[in-house]
Amino acid sequence: MTPAQPTFSTGFVSGAREWVSKHPLATIVLTALVVRIALAPLWANLPNGLTDEGFWKHWMEQIHNEGVLNIFRTTKTDYVGYHWVLWLMTLVYEVMGGSYNPNALSLHLLVKVPSIIFDVALILTVYWATTRLLESAGEQDLGRLRRFPLVAALIVAVHPAVLYDSAVWAQTDSAITAAMLGALVLASIRRPFAAGAVLALGLAVKPHPIIVGPVLILLLWRAGGVRSLLRAAAGGLLVSAIVLGPWIVHGDGGRIVDVYQFLFTEPRERLSELAWNVWWVFDYRGDPRPGTEIVGGIPLTFQRAGLLLGMLATALAMLYAWRRPGLHASLVAAAYIAFAFYEFPVGSHERYLYPFFGLILPVVVVASAWRWRYLYAALSTTFFLNLVTVAPPLRQWMDRWVYGEFGVYVSLLNTTLFVLCTAMIIVELRLPRPRRPAGAGLELAAG
Repeated sequence: MTPAQPTFSTGFVSGAREWVSKHPLATIVLTALVVRIALAPLWANLPNGLTDEGFWKHWMEQIHNEGVLNIFRTTKTDYVGYHWVLWLMTLVYEVMGGSYNPNALSLHLLVKVPSIIFDVALILTVYWATTRLLESAGEQDLGRLRRFPLVAALIVAVHPAVLYDSAVWAQTDSAITAAMLGALVLASIRRPFAAGAVLALGLAVKPHPIIVGPVLILLLWRAGGVRSLLRAAAGGLLVSAIVLGPWIVHGDGGRIVDVYQFLFTEPRERLSELAWNVWWVFDYRGDPRPGTEIVGGIPLTFQRAGLLLGMLATALAMLYAWRRPGLHASLVAAAYIAFAFYEFPVGSHERYLYPFFGLILPVVVVASAWRWRYLYAALSTTFFLNLVTVAPPLRQWMDRWVYGEFGVYVSLLNTTLFVLCTAMIIVELRLPRPRRPAGAGLELAAG
């Protein structure tokens, strides 16, 4: 009998499998792009209609009409460096010949392109960070060295909250998370100039990366003392000069200072800006205010309590990072601070928890103990519910569950998870310090 000849379909499948086996990371990235492109036509609907996507479009139109250097004079923008990205998109949109109709599908899809690109950057950064974490532990198993970073990259690629944040909501949280994670890893491998430059890139998008500053400083100090700190500062200043210099020369330096100052000192009318954290239990009915005393007659307002709790959480994180040197503890400490930044400060937004998932992911994948994985899965679920409920993909779902009892239960669960995370860190603090394996970097902390 003549052997059956391979058909086109079987040959294609065989070739695809071979390509995937040879290029697993590229396959993950391509899969991530396909899924995000499929979701991009969806809209995130907020009751007041003030989505970031709407601001991107408005600022693009102003840049198109007045020039990027005049953006601080023609708008009340609260973003800084991201306007260079918007400027590049105006050039693309001019070639496309589109109008700045806020409902135009072409513009709706275009403003999501940077967010999707930032997701790819986060996928690659998490892959690299997980590889570095394994190498710092002296990992010799080539299978683990190959498999675990791919698992971490795949989690980012298909994480529901990451998908929704970028492909549906057009947010830039993956950019700042990649900057935070990248800066910490660069500091751990003694690349202080690059660490400072990368963190400065994140700060140019949003000020939120500043929360990992204490952990980064500790890593830099251990890597080379004052010299490392100065080199990191030089990298940050160089990037800042490149990004902000044109506006400063244009005479808008004061306005840039005002933008950053306002972001840190903005008066808050509510305890929580739709973040299902510890304050949402009090706030969802709209009764207390940030300046309200928690207990009458005691000068401890909600705002002061949030600041105090955040400082205590940061202190615990720094004690953990100090007592357990290495990349593992630094990532745990930074992620814990990110969690506290969502949980305690008055005026936290629903997306402030986002960096936690990128910072802790290498530890979640690599650590032998499952407790981090259970925490990660539970928080991923509550965070996704928070995002979708606040800005649902269907207009008729707006406001349906945001101010109901459902959010209160989720906020209580999030607070419980924070308490558990705190307990996990305290338990690890009581464990013996990790030893340094021969010929390798600092070993992983227990768990």
